[in-house]
Amino acid sequence: MFRALRLLRQMSSSVPQIRLNKAETQIVNLLNEYTRYFNEHKTSATQQPLELRITGGWVRDKLLGRESHDIDIGIDHLSGVEFVTQLHEYIKAQNGGKSVESGVYKIEKNPEKSKHLETCTTKLFGLSIDFVNLRSEKYAEDSRIPQIEVGTAEEDAFRRDATLNSLFYNLTTGQVEDFTGRGLQDLRDGVLRTPLDPRRTFLDDPLRCLRLIRFASTYNFRIDELALAAMREDDIKQKLREKISRERINVEFKKIVMGRNPVYGLRLIEDVGFYQLFECEQPGYESGNEAVKTALKELVQKYDSVEQELKNNETLNSLLEAVYASDISKQSLFLNLILYPWGDEKIALGKHTIPVPSQVVQDALKMQLKIRDLVGLCCSTLEKYNSAYRQWSNIARSEIATTLLIPYKEEWRLMLLTNIIVSIFRSPQNTHELVENGARFARYVQSQNLEDVHNTKLLLNGKEVAAALNRKPGPWLSETNAKLLTWQLDNPSCSKQDMEAYLLSISG
Repeated sequence: MFRALRLLRQMSSSVPQIRLNKAETQIVNLLNEYTRYFNEHKTSATQQPLELRITGGWVRDKLLGRESHDIDIGIDHLSGVEFVTQLHEYIKAQNGGKSVESGVYKIEKNPEKSKHLETCTTKLFGLSIDFVNLRSEKYAEDSRIPQIEVGTAEEDAFRRDATLNSLFYNLTTGQVEDFTGRGLQDLRDGVLRTPLDPRRTFLDDPLRCLRLIRFASTYNFRIDELALAAMREDDIKQKLREKISRERINVEFKKIVMGRNPVYGLRLIEDVGFYQLFECEQPGYESGNEAVKTALKELVQKYDSVEQELKNNETLNSLLEAVYASDISKQSLFLNLILYPWGDEKIALGKHTIPVPSQVVQDALKMQLKIRDLVGLCCSTLEKYNSAYRQWSNIARSEIATTLLIPYKEEWRLMLLTNIIVSIFRSPQNTHELVENGARFARYVQSQNLEDVHNTKLLLNGKEVAAALNRKPGPWLSETNAKLLTWQLDNPSCSKQDMEAYLLSISG
């Protein structure tokens, strides 16, 4: 991508060319062939010629040297459904009337949201393509769902979230079109700028704030200062609360965290003050929100250097790579580092209580249940974990397993890294010692074959334990099994006969 940016900058004011791959070439040739046919057979002299453009993200990515399968075709005066239906009939006729598997299907429209405009998706040459009218938008004060009307290519370009996302590729001319007059230069400069006034843009659709932050962290671009200033305004933050569903926020936040530079994205969130993304808004729990703000600031200021320390250690780097490789683990790691100040504080929900971090993850960010439970577990047990972890070299193998590994199951690496990172945040002067101790612990777990200790099965099952003691199974069995597990963990080479002998010895 950075090489592509250099090439773009070298082109100065010239319009760069897009190279199509084989499938894209086939798609463009087919659509141009049909467009010529359509224009030659217009039903009336007043009907305008049809002109097609690829819009938005595909153009940006191709100019950055990235392959993209997100192809959106803008149509100037037919709905997506009308166009694709007629295209399907044309392809069928070209094949001698035989039905073709083009995969045409209609995306259900919401008449309150999109009026008469309809998007349609079809598959051509193995790629899924969206067809939709070029459009203009008008927004109500209380909704991010616009009233959409058929628009010109220029109107469609100016309604978008950023100038570099407003570039079009004209299928007829094979040229990139920059109707805002800023898109190509902003792409060369790596600047995210709104085509229209940023304040008006964000009031209309506050989700665009998070989209720009996501693009910045994905492409390592900077956001224009006027846009950042608008994001910091209180009424923009209030509109983000009022107009944007938590489900939509979830989509953008996950893309930020799972992107190439999540800390940069979080730094921008902290910079503009979007703390509401991580706040517990239940009455009586506002006080802890200040600590969460501090934790977020600490994260964005310190994480990069701490991450580098971990990467410099071969053992911890392998653990970090494993956590980053898992969507659930990676998202949970950053949420842990933001929400850990809540500690083991619980919130009452009906007859149940749950950790406050779980409530934030569930209600504020709408994360999946596994992440909710995992973040709640890690944050609420962090202090208890750290107390045992500091003494790990002096405690029994069984206590290490039952306290530091088994409760977290396959996510023990996540918990270990969370504890190390938070400890370094708190005591940066002890970074080297904390890293080395973490590496020794990880090597101990591996050398003792404890990585999957949560899957350990007792050598004697419940029926065998009851039979050995000549007792009926009952509540007593749970306590006995716990003792047997401790003994088995401390005696990893024992046999069933050894365990049975131990069982009889503790049963008097």
